[in-house]
This record gives sequence, structure tokens and C-alpha cells, in this order.
Amino acid sequence: MKRRISKRIIAIGISLCVAFSIMPLSVSAEAEAAAPAVKQNNLWVSTGKTFVNRIYTVGVTTCGSALVRIAGATESEGFQKVASFVNKWICGGNNTGQTLAEIQALCNEILNEVKIVDQHLKEYDAEIENTLQKIQYTEAKNELNQQWSKDIDVYETAGNVGNTLSAYEDYMKAAQLYMDGKTDMNAVEESKQKLYDNFIEVYKAAGNSFENPTDEKKKDAIFCNDTIDGVFKRSIWSMINALNKPSDEKNYADAAAQFAYRAYGFSGDQYNYIVSSIDKQFMEIIKMEMMYQEFIAQRGDYFEEKYPDDESKWESYAAWTNDLNKLNEDVAKAMDTMLDREILVSDSTVGSIRMKLDEFVKPEDMVSVRMKNENYHEKLTGEFYENEQPIIDAFNEGYLYLIEEYGWKSNADVITPFVNFHRIAVPTPKTEENPSGIDIYYIFDTSQPHDAEEDWAWNSDDSVPENLRFYQFEEKIDLTLARDQHIPSCDFINLTKENYSDGQNQFSCAKNTAEFQSLFATGLFSALSSIPGDYLSEYLLTKKDTKTYIALSDYDFDYHDAWATSYTIFHVVDTTGQYPGSSLESSTLSAEKIQPDKSAGAYSAYTVILKNRPQEDGYYKTKVDVATNGVGDTELEMVQEDGTTCQENIVPSGKEVTLRFKAEGTTVLESLTLQRHNNTENPSEVTSEETLLTKDQIATLSPDEEGYYTYTYSAPYSNATFVLNGAVGYKVYVKGTNQSFEDAIQLDSYVDYFEEGENVEFYVSDNVKSVGYYEGNTYKELALTENYEGDRKGSFVMPAKDITLYYNAVCKEHSYDNGFCTKCGGYQPADYNESTGSYEIGNGGQMFWFAALVNGDGEHTLIQEAKPDAHGVLVSDISLKNPADENYEWKPIGEFKGIFDGQNHTISDFSMTKVNDQSIGFFQNLMSDPNETDEAKKATLKNFTLNGTIVTTAEVASAVGGVVGTTSGGVIRRVNSNVNIGSGLIYYIGGIVGEINAATSIEESTYSGKIVLDYSFYGVGGIVGFVTDDDTYAGGTKIKDCANYGLITYYKVENHGGRGYSGGITGQVALGEEDFILSDCYNYGSVLAEEWKEIYGAISGYCAAKKDGIKNNYYLDTLPVKGFLGEAEIANDEELAKAKTAEQFKSGEEAYLLNNEVTDGSQVWYQNIDNGETPDAYPVLDDTHGTVYRWEDGTYSNYEKEPVEETYEIRTFEEFKKIPEIVKKNNRANFKLMNTIFGDGETMTESIGSADNPYNGTFDGQGYYVYRFDIKSSDGNAALFDTIGARGSVKNFAAFYQNIEGEKAAGLAIVNYGLIDECISGSNLSGPFTDQLTHEPKNLTETTTFVKGTSMAGGVVVENKGVIRNTANYAKATASASDGIAGGIAVVNSGTIENCMSIGALSTKENGIAGGIVGKLDKNGSIQIAYSAQTAIEGGTTGAVFGTKEETAGAVNNTYYLDTLSGNEEQGTAKTAAEMKSNAFKEELNTLVAGNEELCSWTWNSTKNQGYPRILSSLITEVELVNASKGVTVKGMMHKDTKLQLNELEKKNDIYQAFKKYAEKADKQVLYSAEPTLVYGDEQPAPYEGNLNVKLDLSKYRGKGYKVLVYRNNQIEELEIDKQMIASKDVEEMVPFAVLAEKSEISKAVDHIKDTVKTGDNSSVILLFGIVVVAGIVAGGVIYWRKKKVKK
Repeated sequence: MKRRISKRIIAIGISLCVAFSIMPLSVSAEAEAAAPAVKQNNLWVSTGKTFVNRIYTVGVTTCGSALVRIAGATESEGFQKVASFVNKWICGGNNTGQTLAEIQALCNEILNEVKIVDQHLKEYDAEIENTLQKIQYTEAKNELNQQWSKDIDVYETAGNVGNTLSAYEDYMKAAQLYMDGKTDMNAVEESKQKLYDNFIEVYKAAGNSFENPTDEKKKDAIFCNDTIDGVFKRSIWSMINALNKPSDEKNYADAAAQFAYRAYGFSGDQYNYIVSSIDKQFMEIIKMEMMYQEFIAQRGDYFEEKYPDDESKWESYAAWTNDLNKLNEDVAKAMDTMLDREILVSDSTVGSIRMKLDEFVKPEDMVSVRMKNENYHEKLTGEFYENEQPIIDAFNEGYLYLIEEYGWKSNADVITPFVNFHRIAVPTPKTEENPSGIDIYYIFDTSQPHDAEEDWAWNSDDSVPENLRFYQFEEKIDLTLARDQHIPSCDFINLTKENYSDGQNQFSCAKNTAEFQSLFATGLFSALSSIPGDYLSEYLLTKKDTKTYIALSDYDFDYHDAWATSYTIFHVVDTTGQYPGSSLESSTLSAEKIQPDKSAGAYSAYTVILKNRPQEDGYYKTKVDVATNGVGDTELEMVQEDGTTCQENIVPSGKEVTLRFKAEGTTVLESLTLQRHNNTENPSEVTSEETLLTKDQIATLSPDEEGYYTYTYSAPYSNATFVLNGAVGYKVYVKGTNQSFEDAIQLDSYVDYFEEGENVEFYVSDNVKSVGYYEGNTYKELALTENYEGDRKGSFVMPAKDITLYYNAVCKEHSYDNGFCTKCGGYQPADYNESTGSYEIGNGGQMFWFAALVNGDGEHTLIQEAKPDAHGVLVSDISLKNPADENYEWKPIGEFKGIFDGQNHTISDFSMTKVNDQSIGFFQNLMSDPNETDEAKKATLKNFTLNGTIVTTAEVASAVGGVVGTTSGGVIRRVNSNVNIGSGLIYYIGGIVGEINAATSIEESTYSGKIVLDYSFYGVGGIVGFVTDDDTYAGGTKIKDCANYGLITYYKVENHGGRGYSGGITGQVALGEEDFILSDCYNYGSVLAEEWKEIYGAISGYCAAKKDGIKNNYYLDTLPVKGFLGEAEIANDEELAKAKTAEQFKSGEEAYLLNNEVTDGSQVWYQNIDNGETPDAYPVLDDTHGTVYRWEDGTYSNYEKEPVEETYEIRTFEEFKKIPEIVKKNNRANFKLMNTIFGDGETMTESIGSADNPYNGTFDGQGYYVYRFDIKSSDGNAALFDTIGARGSVKNFAAFYQNIEGEKAAGLAIVNYGLIDECISGSNLSGPFTDQLTHEPKNLTETTTFVKGTSMAGGVVVENKGVIRNTANYAKATASASDGIAGGIAVVNSGTIENCMSIGALSTKENGIAGGIVGKLDKNGSIQIAYSAQTAIEGGTTGAVFGTKEETAGAVNNTYYLDTLSGNEEQGTAKTAAEMKSNAFKEELNTLVAGNEELCSWTWNSTKNQGYPRILSSLITEVELVNASKGVTVKGMMHKDTKLQLNELEKKNDIYQAFKKYAEKADKQVLYSAEPTLVYGDEQPAPYEGNLNVKLDLSKYRGKGYKVLVYRNNQIEELEIDKQMIASKDVEEMVPFAVLAEKSEISKAVDHIKDTVKTGDNSSVILLFGIVVVAGIVAGGVIYWRKKKVKK
């Protein structure tokens, strides 16, 4: 067992180590016998001075204890992860040897020590600033600050270390505020994040940077290398090196000492300032180490998360941890070395002052000391005065007899044999005469001990009390008939002429000012204008108008032979004078001037300064001895330099005294104290006592082999006694009763033994359930309480005997899986948040534990009493599954009076299948105080979802609720129940509450499970089963803003036939005339009791209550009943509950009405309609969904006003690719294609819209198409559109020549909630062509769209929840998964598909589903007017129209399919290919669409669409196109933007050659030939429907003999030319044509010459040449005359 200290933390450095196992005592509890305490060794074992002793010697206690603990911790064996003490402080736990109590005390002490040191230094500085002149203070302070910058700041400024340290301090402070309940965890997390951010800055400041800086990459960079380790270690090493610079270099301790020397005159004050400054420096280094430890702790957390099994990472981690341990040791040793070095206090021309801290006189010795006058005179007679040299000098020896004759004498009136003096010490250069470097002075104490009746003489209200007036130093000898003599008084002689002793040292009054020069040789004296009164004000009489003289021992006597009076002349220092430099000048003061009758009340005061008369070795000596106190067997002795021991000794002050002590047997060492004796009148009197070591501190020391502890302390400047205090002690043993663990019980102490009557506190581990001990034969169980730190603790009073604590325990170390111990089945306790007063539940076991806490169930917990008013909160979604037992059942929370807040989390796997009791539910009873009216103080359940099952096994059960069995005065808010309930006969069943007994409020809650019951039931409701009222409760029941989506159904059981009441919201309400609110609720679920419609209502079954509170309720009109059953007034008032269609619910109407038309943000119901989010079918209780507004036209929207639409015109593929980004910012943007678009073979990776941001604008292709591009979306699904919203539409658009690949893939969209109209996916072309991109010859069949999905593939969409009409699919869709689904128009259809066709091939695997129009026809999905003519549909389950169909699917009407496909009457009408490829089929389809303006008509052309009917686009109208220059006119049905393009045939063209050959035979020539095409503006082919009428107007040609030829079906056909010279022809498609004309004369001649050339007649050639020449001359002449004419 490890002991723990929480009362006084010795180990500030607990957080700096890997395993904090320095706590040195352990108890091992064995099952067979109780085990005693066993000690462990401490690293800091020494026979001489230990570090802890040194630290306590100088007073830097916090740092000292910290580093002792650090050093001890390095002894830990094995490897443990470094723990962040701040996290431990907040979260608790002791897995690294730490405890919450220790950590909290640690953090508090660290922060408090820093605060205290800073406060002390601020106070000192303020005091000094008021004392020194401003320029002196500023100069001195600047020097000190500059040294701090050199030794500390410079290493913190570099590399962002200082900022990081500040962030770490803020982190600690935030944790402290959190533990004090003054802030929340968010503030702690924010400060921790800032610390992490500063770690990043340290890394960057070291010259590093990040590529693609994700947070994960940053963490990996800073935690997986030693950059930051190096920075921190270098800073710490630089700081500790600055502690121990060479003697010729100044460090911060030197600077602080020099500042203190200038600011303070005396050793004690200087010591305090120096120690505080060193403390500040040490604390800065320790904070640096703690920050470094925090970094290593965060690194460990990261490794556990990211690299839990990476051995190399953990090997590096162990090395870093070992480096930290070594660094801790080095820091401790460096501080120890620093504390043992000489500090440069002053460096001047007179001499340097160097001192160790041990050599300073401590404040405890700067006290008032009662000293003994070694030669005290009670009175003085003439005989004494005759021997005084000043008297002898004044009288000649012949006249000395007169002194006796006149009776000179003086009594001691003020000064007694023992006098109080203030001990004052000042540092001075060390010399042979004064090797200690300390000058000791004593100044007369103005507060001498006296009787009460003499108080006036010492504490008079006069300016100078009687006994302190200077005239006490003179004695008036009043002689009759002779001159008076004023001689030195007996008090003066006693005080100034005799020796005083403080026990071991002799002092006497200074004869001259040189003897106390060092007292004034300080910076402070100069700073105070060299005025002794200001300098010594603390020791002088400081009353108003007081003048104090320092009396010296020398004096003169002014003797007059005549009748004049003789006076003593005193040598004094006027303390009000100014003495530049450190040399004070004395003056004389005649007794004549201090006569009472001459002072007129303005009396002068006296003081004296005693100077030490050094002993031979020059050291100030002190007597020290040792003593033991108390009872028990203790031993204490001093160790001398030769190794022998003694009980008392005379030693030089400031030198070390080594003590050796131990306790025997059962003795308890309570403390080691130092008693000072500063009263020589009573040498044994203890004038002060300080504790050097407490019981716990002694326990941190390690004994030698003989059991002795060694402790070293500097000898004080007071006589002193070291006292070892002991007591008889008794031991505590521990023993397990059922099983034993090493750390089952931890005593809150370091000691072995305890005194009788001492309160012994102990902590128990989590596995201990109970602890007790025997008083005689009676077993006494000890109460275990949980303190605010989260620890379980107990205590007992130690009897006068050894005692054994017996404990009963479960697992020592639980192994939790989902909060259930895999070893013992125990539940993991929930974390208690003291600031909120709630138990935080993060897994299933903790939920069971919370139930046990409320119920007081200790079976699997350490809980001993029920806490029905406990508060619980969920901190994450949880499952109640016990991994060790799949049948483990929920143990319901009984009577609950607290608050349970799910914080919007979900509880899953709730199961109760063996219920046979009443009040059944997750909670059994929700109960509040009957008189409580404040809802905030009532028992409350809120903000969670519950998923699970309840099954009753009893023949009869009562009050079963999915969440609560019964309620009385509770509050339920925002609770969603998805609990299925099944049973036999049950009374009062509710999806949320079974039975309301009184005044319960249920608001903003829903039910979505199933209630399946025997026909024998009474009171069943989706929200509440039965509502009644207990008159003892104030207020009424309220059910408001609730909804039921669940199902209530029944089954018949033999011999059961009783009937109850049921409803969507409530089953039965029996309140009579009691107040009842049932408002703003709706039922979207089902209540299936077709046989007994008279016993259930859509909202409520039987309802007897005041009508006033029932209003504004709605239900789905598919329920064939009224809102309330029966014929009563409530049932017949249709305004209380109204039936609405699913479309009305979906439109947003009911959300708006349920909110009572409120839209200002205070409303309850929300619904996504057109805001770009996934549309909701009904209102929801989720404020992340849209607010519903009503527009002036009566429609509903998520926009308060109809948004301004933006329309983008798309002309290029680059513009086309930007559409997804535009939609991200505005999902209602409109787009228009302005021409066809070539995709250039690119791949789109981002779809338009998303599930979270559906596209709700209008995308109008305007009859254009986009082709030759691929789609492969980055999110796994692939389609041009991801989600088309309810307000979105895509129309008049086609896309083909694509590869689309994804998990789910489709030609146009993944999900459609809106409208897809007049669109085409893929192409239905064939024949050769040359690829525009690759210039390769290909077949047009390759230009269709290939949809390749893994799980789902759709020709047009994956899921259709909206409308698709007038749309054709030619895409080939393949789903590659074994259970994939494919569909021609849609994979899954729950919307409407009408007037569509699909020809593209479909393919799935052996377990897959495929359908020509849809793969799966889902709930409410319908298909109207469509045909499927696929060449193939492959898969496990296939259908010509649909693959599979849900029972609740909508109608399939007027559908047709190719008879080669798999189908039946349900699929539609089968037709042969010939039947479908006919005009008759077209007419049949047109008959079906006739009269419906939304549906396009059909067209047919035997040469197009493989001969199948095609949908005639609404954009196709009759257009006439004219080429006037060539006289060509084309008229037909085509796109309005179609243009006529004539492409002249090249001479080499085969068709041209055919035309030419035909002309030659007819003795004609080709006048013009061309191939007409119909194109868009970008010269891309434009579609047309039906036959085209082509006309050629030849009227502009002169002459006769023209012919018009067309080339079709590989033949030339000659057209007839009418009288108007017009040739026309109706064609199915555009064909090449040629115009032939008569040959010209030249042409004929040329033809003749060609013929003669063939025969060899050269004359003809010459003739041809002549013709050419003549022709050339004529042409040249024409050109010449034209040019000449232009010049004129």
C-alpha cells in the first residue's frame, strides 16, 4: 500500500516524473494474514547534508520539496506513460501513482507559490521604492531586471518558449478555476488548445515548416521527432547553467543579493529578499520542467491514439522519458550546488562581500535578546568615581578626597542586571579576524520588561518616557554652601562601561563611532541621506519631537574650582544629524543641557550600541544542545567533526550542525523542532520555536543501516535546543476478506505508526466495497464517502493498540468493455462533474451504474445507498449491450426525482423481454414533490433518443411506457422513443409514458416504434397510454408539440376479447373537468384496428377532459377515423384535430400551423422544404432544419421572401465545370445551355448539389447537349447531379458519350426530389465516325453513356423521389456488386415516372436486381406511360419494367415492354419488336398522353431510334431555313435555333464524282454541289423530327437545261423542276445534292482539245495555246484600264 499526502504536499514535483512512486511506504495485503508497512529507499540518502535539508534551511520550501520528489521519482523501475497532471487533476485517477488529492494540492501549491513569491517581491519592491531615492531605486532595479533577462528571459524569448510557458500557466490556472467551479470545461480545453498551438510555434521557430498542414500532419511532426524536446531541454539547461556561473560572473542570486544589500541594511531582511528571488528563479525552472512534462504527456496521448502498437515509437518515447528523468536529477543537483555557492553581496573598492546563504543571519535570530550585565552595579559611591579617569583628569589627585567628603553616590534607577537588546547583523568582507563575514551588534531595546505600575516610566504619552530620557545618565550631587556636581549616573556606567553577555559572546558599548562603522557602511544608510535616526528608526524611540542620542562609553568631566557647577560631558552621536559616508562623527552633550528644568518638556532620549568582542577564532558562538520530548523511545544526538556524538556543544553560528536521530519500536516521530533561548536571565526559557521537520517530512528521509536519520542545519545565532518530539504509536494492517490487492487501502500518511486518539484517514481503491475493523468481537464498518475530488475516503480514530482494517473488494483493475467489467461484471462508475452536480455517462455500463446509484443497488457497484435525486447527463451516444452477455437485460431506474439530460444523444439496445410487473419502462417512476410548481426543480427527462424493446411475459401487466412506466408531477421534454412494445394483456401502454397519475408535462417529444398487442388492451397511445389526475398535485397535465410516427397494431388471441381505447397521441384520458392541455401535436403514424374503428381516434381514444386546452392538432388523412373517438362534444369538434394529406404535411403547411404561425425563432417545429437541405416529409423538432414561412400566394417555403434568382448562361465546358461551385453558394441558381458543349474528354469529380445542399434551381438545356466527358465523383457516388431538391428541375437536356463510375452511379442524378423533364441520357446511334478528340475511327455505338456502379447503377437516376417525365434512357447501366441493383430510368423509385422510355442495356450479378424502367419500385412509387425495349436485362431478379416491387408501391399503368424481356401482366403489356417499331405504337402512346399538357407527344421514324417511337420534345417546332445565295430552303420540325449549313462537296469526294459522271453522260457540267446539314450556332448537329421539305430555287440562273440531283441510298435521283424553276423533295434526312447546267463554249473547246490530245493532233494544242494567250491579253487589258480609271 502506498501512503499519500494530501494535508501538506511534500512533493511539488510530482507531476514532473514518469512514475510517481516516491511515496515511500507500502502495505501488501495478503489473504492469509494482515501485512505491516514496508519501507522503500529514497534516492537522496546521505550521511551529511541532504538536499531537502538545505532547501528547508534557506526557506525555499516549495522548490526544495519539488526537486526532492523529482529526484526520488527517477528510481521508478519499468516503463509507464507520463501523465498530464492537469488532466489528472481534472479527470482524477491514479494509474501513474498519482491521486486526485495530490494533484490538486500540487497544482494549487505551484500556483500559490508563484503567486506568493511574486506578492512578496512586489511588497519588498514597494517598500524599497519608498525608502530609496527614485534614481537609486530605478538604477538598482534595472540591474536586477537585466540579470533576470540574462539568466532567464533570454532563454524563454528564444524559440517561443516564453509564450508557451505563459500558455502553460494559463492552462494550470484554467484547471484551478474549473476545479473551484468558477469556469467550465470549455475554458480548460481552450487553454489546452492554446498551449498546443504554442507547441506548434516552438516547432516552427526552430526553422521547421509544414507541407499541406493538416492538424494530423502537425501532430505527427511535433510529437514524432525531438525538435521541441531539444528546445525545451536547451532552455532548461541554459537556465540551470546560469545558476552556477564561474565566480567571476554574476548570476541572478548575486544580482538579487546586491539589490537587497543596497535596499536593506541588515542580514535578516537581505536574506528574505534573496531567498524570495531564488525561489522565483527556481519556480521558473520547475515550471519549465512541468511544461516539458506536459508536452511528453500529450505526446503519449497521441501515440496511444495513432501508434498504439508501434514498438519503435514507444522505444523513442521511453528514451525521451528517461531524458526527462535525468534532466530532473540534473536540475536538482544544480540547484543544490547553487545553494552551496558563495553569493556576491557587494563588490566595492573597500572589499567584496561573499556569503553562502547558510551564513546569513536568519530573521528568526534578529530578535530582542535579554542580556546579562557581567559587572552590574546596584549603586556607585565616591570610591568608584575616584577611580574614573575623566574624574581624575578633572580633579587633581590632591582634591579627590573631596568626592568622598561630599558623599558622591548614584543608584541604579533604570538599568537592571539583565537588559533587552535588539540583535542586529550586517554582512561585511570576510577577514582573518572575522571569517564569518558577519558583524553582530546589539541596540538598546526601548521596550524593557517592567512592572505594570512602572508602565508610565517606559510607555508614557510624553514625547520621551521617563526611563528613556537622557538625563537618566547624569546624577546631580547637590551640595550645601558649595558648587553642585553633575556626575555620570549609575545607569550610565552600567549601560556603557560594563560587559554584556548573550550567553556565549561578550559585548560592550562602543567607545567611538569607528567601532560600529560597518553597521552604517551599507547602501541603505547612504540612500537615507546618511541620517542614523532614519536608518535605525525600527530600533529607536520614534515619538514626535524626539531626539535620540547614541551614547558612547567615553565621557569628560568639566570641573570648576570656583562656585560654578561642574557637569559631565557625554560623547554622543546625534541620530538626527547627517553623516555622509559611513563614518559617523561624535559630538559632546553637557549634562547642563539635559536638566529636567531646562528641557522645557522637549526631552532627549538615549540609546547605546553594543559591539561584539570577538573570540580567538573570530566566530560568533552559540550553545546548542539536543533533547527529546513526549513519550516513546527516541534518540537524538549531535555528530561532531571527529565523528563522535554529543548532547551539547558550543559551535560557531552559521556552521552546520549534523543531527542523528531515530525512534525505537512503535514510537512515532512527530517532529523535529528548534527552540531558541534568548534570555540569559532564564537560559532555559524558550523564546521562540520553529518546526524543522514534520512527521511527514521525516518519513521522506531514509534511515541508515542502524535506523538513524541524518539531518543537517546551520547553527543559529541564538542559543538553541534541537528537540525530537515522539509519541507511542500503533500500527495499521490491512487484510482482504474475499480477495486481496496490493493497493486496496492507502493511508493518508507517510508514517508507520499512529498515536492513540489520532484521526487516521485512508483512501480506498475503486474495487473496495466496504472497510471495517473489530472492536473486541464487534465488527465496526467504516463509512466511505466520496469527496469533491472524486476519491472515496474513510477515517477512524486510532485506538491504543495495533489495528487491522478488513476490506471487501471486487476487481483491483477492472477491464471495461462498453463499461462492463469483463472480469467481475461490475459497472464502470459514471464520472461526477462537481461543477454541474451531474454524473456524466459515456457508455452502457455507466448507464447501468447510474441506475444502480438511483436504486441503491450495490450488486455490481460500490454503491451503498440510493440517490433518487441524482442528476445524470449523457456525454455520447451509448449502447446498453453487455459484450459478455448478449441477453443482458436492462435493470430499470426506479423512483427517479432528479434530472436526466441526454444532451441530444441516443441510447440504443435497450432491452426488457422478461417484464412481469407494473410501472414498466426505462424509468419506472418519474416523481416530483406534489407542491412543487417550478418546472426547473421537478423530476425531468430531456434531450435523448431511446431505441429498444419491451416484451411483457406476464399474463396481465400495467403501465408500460417506452421511456417511463408512470409519472407524477414530472417533466419530459425533447425525448424521442423508438421502443417497440409487445405483450399479451396490458393496461395503459404508451410509446413514451404508460400512465400519467398527476400533473405531468410532455413537450417536444416523439414516438416512432411499434406497439403490437393482443386484442385485449386498455388505453394505448403513441405518446401516453392513460392520463388521470391526483388531486394532491398542483397544476394539470400538458401534452404539447408532440408527434407520433409509430405503429399501433393488434393480433387476436383465443378467449381474449376485451376492448380498450387507443389513439395516435393518447389512449385514454380520464380527467373529467380537470384542466388538460393537448395542443400542437400530430399523428403521422398508424393505428390499425380496422374491426374496431369505434374505439380509437387518430389523436386520442376516449378523452374526458376540459375542451379548452385541446387545440391545433393534426393527423394523416389515411386513417379512416376522426381525431377523437365517440360522439361526444370533443369528438365532433373537427377544429380540435384536422386530417391532412401527405402532400400537405410535406408542403410545410402543418409545420407553419403547428407553430401557430410563429417564425421568429421561438417556434418549435421546423421542416426542410426548399432551403437546399434534404426535404422533410413532415415537421421535425430540429432547429437545424428550416423555418417554415407562408408566402402571399399561400405556398410554404424556408425563405421568408421568394429569393432573387440568378441565371447563368453556359457556353463552354469550362463554364459547365464551375456549376457545382456556384451551387454550393446558391443552390437556387438557374442555368441555361446556350449551345452544345464538347467535354474534351475531361473528367468531372464533383457533382452538382449534395444531400446536404440539394439543387433547387432550374437547369435548362434548351435542347442542347453536353458530350464526350466522364464523371467520377470524389465522394464515392457519381452523377452529373448528386441531389436535385424538391424545387429543383432539370429539363431539355441531353448528355452522352460518357463513362460514369462510382459506388452509386447514374446518367443524370443520384437522388431526385424535384423534376426531370425532357431529358436524354446516352445516345442511340450506330455507324462509323471519327473521334473528334483522338481522331480515331470508331462506331457511334460507343458514344452512348456507360454507367458503372458498384451497388447501384441507373440510366437516369439512382433514387427518384420526385417526378421524371418525357425522358429517354439509352445509357448502359451495370451494377458490379453481387447484390447490386440497376434500373433504366431509376434504380429505386418512390416518386413518379411518366411518359418515359428506356432502351439501354442493364446488367447486375447473380444476386442482383434489374428492371427496364426501375430496379426497385418502392413505397408510393408509380410508373405511368412508359416502355422498355432493352436488348438485354441481366441479373438474379429481373423485370422488363421493374425488378422488384414493394407491397405499398403505387400504380403501374400503361407500360409496355419488348416480349423478349422477362415480364407479366403486372409489368405491363408485352409487344413484339415489330409491334413496337411501328407508327401504330406511336399513335397508341399519343392517345395516352392526349389532353395532358405536361406530357410530350411521340414521333416515329423507321430509320431513327432503332425504329422505336421517340418522345417529341416541346422545343421542336416547324421552322423554315433559307440559304438565299444558293437558293436552298429547308422546312420541317426542328429546334428553333437550328441553322442550315451547306458544305460544298470536294472534287475528290465520291459523291461528287458520282454527280460529275452523271453530268458527263448527260453532256452537262456540275454547276454546284453540296451536302446540307442542320446545325446549332456552334455547328454541332441539331435534331429534327419527321420529314423535311427541301427546295432549290433555280430561277436566278439564266438559260435552260438545268438538272437537280440528290444522292440517297447510294443512288442518284433526278428531281423534277417546275415552271417556276423550283425543285423540291420531302426527305427523311438531309442528303447531298447537285445542280447541273449546260456546258459553255469554252468548256466544249477544252473537252475537244482533250480528246485530240489523246489522238496526237498537235495543231489543236497550238490552237489551245493561242486561245490562252488571247485570253490572257484581254484579261491584262481589262486590269490596266480599270487601274487607270481609278487613278483618274
